[in-house]
Amino acid sequence: MNFLSSDVLANIFAFLPPKDIMRARLNKKMREAAMKTIVPMTDFAVDSVIKYDAMAAVTTALPNLQQITIARLDIGHKYRDGEDPDEEMAAYDNNLPTLDIEILSRFSKLRSLELFGAPLNGRYPFLFNFPRLEKLRIRSCIYLKWDLEMLAAGLPLLKELDCYDSQSLTGTINSLRVLKDTLEKVTIFDCPHVEGNRWIHA
Repeated sequence: MNFLSSDVLANIFAFLPPKDIMRARLNKKMREAAMKTIVPMTDFAVDSVIKYDAMAAVTTALPNLQQITIARLDIGHKYRDGEDPDEEMAAYDNNLPTLDIEILSRFSKLRSLELFGAPLNGRYPFLFNFPRLEKLRIRSCIYLKWDLEMLAAGLPLLKELDCYDSQSLTGTINSLRVLKDTLEKVTIFDCPHVEGNRWIHA
């Protein structure tokens, strides 16, 4: 291994699960290689504070992660409120320990993002600014505020949108027409503030 270049090592690491790379004892050259590695499409799920800490480490060690799921945290924890949060909810959990969800923006090569029941409150514009993202799934994020029009500017390569039980989602189906050259599948269910009832091709 010591005779291989960091570029060759990066290609080798691309065949390994992220957890195996993170657990290994790597020398300086191997760490540099890991930072170059395009991590394969293996889901990395953040569903506890421990997993959040692991994600924070991965942002430095494996910044080219391509797939991640942000889910519920341990009871008594939340992510930092975003812009324009729901005031009642913000007051209710004001004293809870908070985690910085914005570190997610460090994964600039992200291709698949799922938010499943994540304790988010307000607007988080960076969540909709991944130029390589192809798949976005948002489920049961009641207090996450966003608009369908945000997708065109920040997610130009989006192929699949799956949205379920997003009570604070707004916008019109027609606004997705600007993504007609890339968007292949749209599922929007139980999102009462979305206008329009069908996918329109233009």
